[in-house]
Amino acid sequence: MTSKSIRPGFHTVTPYLIVPELEPMIAFLKQAFDATVHYQATGSSGGTHTELRIGDSMIMMSGGENGAVRESMPIMIFLYLADVDGTYAAALAAGGATIMEPTDGAFGEPRGAGIKDIAGNQWFYANWSARPDAPPAVAPSPEEAVHQDTIPMLSYEDGPAAMDWLAAAFGFEEVERWLDDDGRLAHGEMKTGPGNSRIMLASPTPEYQSPKHLRAQYEPAQKWSAAPWVINGVLVYVDDVDAHHTRAVQAGATPLGQIEDGFPGRRYRVEDLEGQRWMFMQRTTQ
Repeated sequence: MTSKSIRPGFHTVTPYLIVPELEPMIAFLKQAFDATVHYQATGSSGGTHTELRIGDSMIMMSGGENGAVRESMPIMIFLYLADVDGTYAAALAAGGATIMEPTDGAFGEPRGAGIKDIAGNQWFYANWSARPDAPPAVAPSPEEAVHQDTIPMLSYEDGPAAMDWLAAAFGFEEVERWLDDDGRLAHGEMKTGPGNSRIMLASPTPEYQSPKHLRAQYEPAQKWSAAPWVINGVLVYVDDVDAHHTRAVQAGATPLGQIEDGFPGRRYRVEDLEGQRWMFMQRTTQ
């Protein structure tokens, strides 16, 4: 049976690179394509599984088990990006070799180029322009085409953990996850429902303290948070408030009261894992 579940932040197909030495290749991808390391884990054979983000896409990579040089398995990858010339120069500076210099009209696009990386993989990339023989792979839905003028921006002590929790508890869908070199969340985006509504989140500094921590240390914060109101929080409309409430509480959300009826609609309020407050309200067609 084929699963319909896709890991948040990934697509159905994810390239997997096998390289002779892992760390030099990670350094190359960071310099050439502004890649960021998302996750690493050591396997039973001593090799390291690595996941990196380039733009809005993920790649996986391994190599150099137990410190040994591993035979590479070169592949070809195509990228769409904004700055062909800048990427080409950065890739050469990182140790790549030219395959095709930046050229106007390459691949039928405004401009494109190609390089070979330090492990022998070939990378071709170009700008995209709207043309009848190469339309967008997916036409945007009317909801996705709507521009969101106001976007809530939330801070979390542990941004990556918060994104995982918000997906599990509230059903939010990960759109972007950018980590800095220390593994902290530099920028994250999540869709909050079937349309294009989203939130942004980040871990600002190591010194940042969540509402939960502030309440534990400061009496004034304890007093104002004693009222079960959504203070500096976010309101999200959902299709089924009762089912959403059950899911959120089972995932560890802290209720700020019972599900309520009456004006302006059926709703409930909770705190998340770091004390940020949320209200979820039944969506209505009336």
